[in-house]
Amino acid sequence: MQTIIRTTGTGTGPLYHQRGGIGSRHQPGGEGAEKKAASPARKRNAFLTGRLLPVTADYHVDSPEKGTGINLTTREGFEYLYRSAANYAALLGVDLPFPRKKRASHPRLDIVRLYGVMENLLPEHVNLELVDGRLTFCLYRFHKWPDYELLWLPLEFTERLGPSVRRVVLEFIRRFIRHHRMDDLKGTYYYDMTEDYMERCMDDPDEYTPDDRRRITRLMASYEGGKIARLLKRMRGRAFCTGLEDGLESCRPQTDSERKLLELVREGMTLMGKGVPCIMDYQYDWIYEKEPDFMPAPLESQILLAYSTDDEIVRDMMSTFSVDMQESYNLTPVSTMLLTPETDRIFSMDDFPERFAGWFNRFVHHATHKI
Repeated sequence: MQTIIRTTGTGTGPLYHQRGGIGSRHQPGGEGAEKKAASPARKRNAFLTGRLLPVTADYHVDSPEKGTGINLTTREGFEYLYRSAANYAALLGVDLPFPRKKRASHPRLDIVRLYGVMENLLPEHVNLELVDGRLTFCLYRFHKWPDYELLWLPLEFTERLGPSVRRVVLEFIRRFIRHHRMDDLKGTYYYDMTEDYMERCMDDPDEYTPDDRRRITRLMASYEGGKIARLLKRMRGRAFCTGLEDGLESCRPQTDSERKLLELVREGMTLMGKGVPCIMDYQYDWIYEKEPDFMPAPLESQILLAYSTDDEIVRDMMSTFSVDMQESYNLTPVSTMLLTPETDRIFSMDDFPERFAGWFNRFVHHATHKI
């Protein structure tokens, strides 16, 4: 699902109770359908929370393609939503509790009321997305996901492996990060902030001892153009071995920890390849704002390739992330489905993100504590 334009608190007419500040923006995670995160002040679409007057203004968003505004609250737009809702209710085997013929004087009133009906009728959360120039119902549920946990895949442990095992593990990681579109930590703004902070601290004689400054200077140089930088770049290059499956079969681990690591590699191979989802495709900002006070943390900054999980640079990046989350929120995997009048299936969700996170944590724990 690709949303072309996401509706926000912009447009004509008076809008009330728009979101101000971050407050309790925490995704429900595993709470699923039991608790909907949709209090009146936290609707994604501002016109749903505006005070509805007897004569209600239309609701517009800008259209960069047309160079003008789009009126989202037309009679045709409402009819599309109504037919989508009625069709989905029929799939569920229930009646849509919305009058078939009685209509309000303005379609915006009907859209808001229909949204309320859908929100109360369905176990899923409900949003309105702008798709192909018109409002469309979007159903979504949160996957169970570790709260505010960074899934950073390190490479440092591979230096402690035997040559044949190291080649196989590096090739697995190379394919894994490519399949899941994982960036390395140097591609995030957290790294840029840490780099600036470290450089300032190096000029402060009270911040570090001379030995600490020399050590951190070497570490920063390694990240910028040394061994660490070369390894991170190498992970985007050619294969480390020909045929990962054959390499696994012919590989001879020398220790129990290497044998367990290869078992985890085999398990991880089921999380990539043809027909397997990409974890980044589960990203969905359920309360998107065009110009938020603080940007949410996307999956791309939470699921990363790293060199270490415990050096000065990484620790400072993690600290910056923690501070950001006190003001903003992090995006976690969400399953979504758009409703149209032709929808022919009931909303369902797989358990791929749960399996991904479970395996990832076991792999990183073994790599960093057992190797």
